[in-house]
Parts: sequence; C-alpha cells; structure tokens
Amino acid sequence: MKRLRSIFGIMIITSILLSACGGITIEFGNDESSTQEDQSTSNEDAGENVADPAVNESNYLLPKMILVDTGDEIGLTLFNLQGQPITELRTPGIGYAINNRAIMAGPIPEGPIMTPLVYHSFENPESLLVNINDSIATIVNTPMFYGMTGAPGEALIAYSRYEPSNESVRSDLYIGNLETLPTAGPIYTLDNSENYYVVNPMAIQSQDGVATGIWYTLSAWGIGGDIIYPVNKSLYFFDMTNGSNTQLFDDSCNPQNISVDNTWAACRSGSSDGSLGYSIKNLVTGETMTFPVDASSDRGAGYGAFSPDGTYIAWLEASGHHMAEVPNYHSRIRVGLTTGGIVFDMDDTTIAQSLGASAIPFMKPVGWLDAQTLLVDANLNDYSIEVLFTINITSGAINKLIDGAFVNFAYP
Repeated sequence: MKRLRSIFGIMIITSILLSACGGITIEFGNDESSTQEDQSTSNEDAGENVADPAVNESNYLLPKMILVDTGDEIGLTLFNLQGQPITELRTPGIGYAINNRAIMAGPIPEGPIMTPLVYHSFENPESLLVNINDSIATIVNTPMFYGMTGAPGEALIAYSRYEPSNESVRSDLYIGNLETLPTAGPIYTLDNSENYYVVNPMAIQSQDGVATGIWYTLSAWGIGGDIIYPVNKSLYFFDMTNGSNTQLFDDSCNPQNISVDNTWAACRSGSSDGSLGYSIKNLVTGETMTFPVDASSDRGAGYGAFSPDGTYIAWLEASGHHMAEVPNYHSRIRVGLTTGGIVFDMDDTTIAQSLGASAIPFMKPVGWLDAQTLLVDANLNDYSIEVLFTINITSGAINKLIDGAFVNFAYP
C-alpha cells in the first residue's frame, strides 16, 4: 500500500481519473427536478447560531469507527472515535486507499470485527477484493475501474468502469453485494462521445438492505495539473424500482458530496464571468442555499461534509497554486448552517499553529464524528506527515486525533 505524501502524488492519481473537457448534455424522459431560487447567505461570527449540543443523536446515523491508512503497507486500521487503534485489516494488492476505494461492507458489531472490507486492487488482474476474517478473495475483475461507493452499515457496493476508444468513452454502473457482484451486469451504460466524462456513483438508496436507487455524477478523467477539487458535472438518480434515470441538476453543479442520509448535495460552481460559487441543494424539497466564497479564495470552494443531523455543511476554500514558480497555495475550512449563515472560518496558517506544524500544504474536510465535531485530513509541513484532526464547531477547539490518512467511516 502506498501513501500519497505530496500534492504531486494526488495530482498523478487525479490525472488518471479526471478530464477537463466541456459539459455534457444528456436528456432523459423525466423532467429536471425543480429547485427554489438560490438564497445568498450572510457571514456570521464564529460561534453564533450554533446548534444545541444536547440534540438527540438517536435520530441520525453516527460513524462507529474510522478506517485509516497508517502507511505501514500492511493494511488499513480501524480506529475508534477517540483515536485509539482497534484492529488492522490486511489489504494485499491495494493501490491508493483514496476516493472511496475501500469500504466496510456491513455494520460494525459490538464484539470481534468480522465485517468484510471491500477494496480495489491495481494488481493483475485489476479487481475488487475482500478481506473476511483475514481471508482475502476476489469478488470480481474490474478492468478500467473508476469509482465506488457503499451504503453506511450495509453490505451494498456500487462501482463503475470505463472503456475509452478513439471516438468515445463507455462507462458502466454496477451494484450488488458480495454474493451478487461476481455475476452482476451493468444497470446503466453511458456512451459519451462529447467530452469523455464517465459515470461515477456517489450514494446508494436502500430499503431494508435492498438497493432501490443510485445517485451518480459524471466525472472527468485523463487530465493532470494543479487540481484541488473533484471535477464532476451534474447529479443524476437511477431508480432501480422502475428503471427511470433522472437528471437532478444541470451542468453548473459540480457535485462534491451527498449527506449520509441522502438529503443534501453539495455543489461547487463557476460562471463565464469568473465568479465562483458554493451551494447546497436539498434532494427532498428542492431547496437551494448559496454561500458566499471568501474574497481571497481565487480557487473557489469544494469538497463538502454534512453533519449527521443535517445542521452544518463544511467545505474547503483555496487560493494560489502549488505549481507556481513560487508556490503560494493557501486554504481555509469554512462551516455554514444548512439554513444559511457561516459559523466557522479558519485559514491554514492558524490551523497549522494549533497543530504545532510549520505549514499545511493540503487539507480537506472528510466527515463528522458527531453533530459538533468535524474531521479533517491534512498534510503537514513538507507533506511527510499526514494526520486527522478535529474541529469542535461549538468551541472552536482543534485537536490532532490520528496519524494517518482518512479512508472511510465504518457504521454500526
């Protein structure tokens, strides 16, 4: 297993997966979902409009453990939410445990952990492998694998593959569990001759452990450069109960993430006049909330982590370039209320000081441990150190939690 120790390593992987071509126009029989007019929010002082910490956590799903790449090239380690290592699961043949390429396929029990770990391997033949009780097996060969997602606490896996040709690129979307994936055929195929964007699953809808739909985006591949955020276009929903395929948002939305409860989607955007935007869209009501990007953030905003109770959205904003003659990249973590208003805003220099580091060359929000505690993945100093740290949105406290790179959450 290999850890990405520099932004250039991240760019190499990104260059394999991304393509900076123009927009895709896809029409489906279903009408595009309507949304309310965007509402601009105003800045709020940090700490104001903070949710009551006594909110009932039984009403929403919280992670039980954190899956981490510690860089020992043996496996991936499950840590509890207090930052203590619980067990390491071997992952022979794993490539880079990023971009949702390793998933706990089922709930984490109270006793010994026997939950299957599904991961992608680049080794010949390229495939999805599974570790069950320290026994490694091949689930299915996946030549030209692109992306993968799961359903929190369930044994469902969705993944996509692509096959480029001189005139187009074909991508296929698959879904199943450990029993059905080996023989599963694609539930949807896109043959794109316009700009080579490919299908990339983002979230699974399920009922009683049975998949009923998939949210997916169209993602770029084949480019490199000083890329910060995922490059996607629009959001779609494939309904497995009736086979319908609906485009939810137009190409102005570059989806960054979907909330754990599949209620919210985060979008970054840019316009022809050079303006940059960040918004969230409610997938149930169609409501849209737009947040102002800081004036210094000339690289815009991206990524997105919704708190489990749906109160907050956290994102990254950036300025400058890693690949400039004199690198001048900087970033900041911002948190807003899904009802509007920014409640937390801190730049990388201040965060580095809190962590005792000289610099933070790259960081991104990856999720929440509870309704007030944000988890952030960061490279420190000269990229030689990667850590997970927490931000308490109520108090503003910053604490290092784990040495290692975030891979995924594990749920009860």
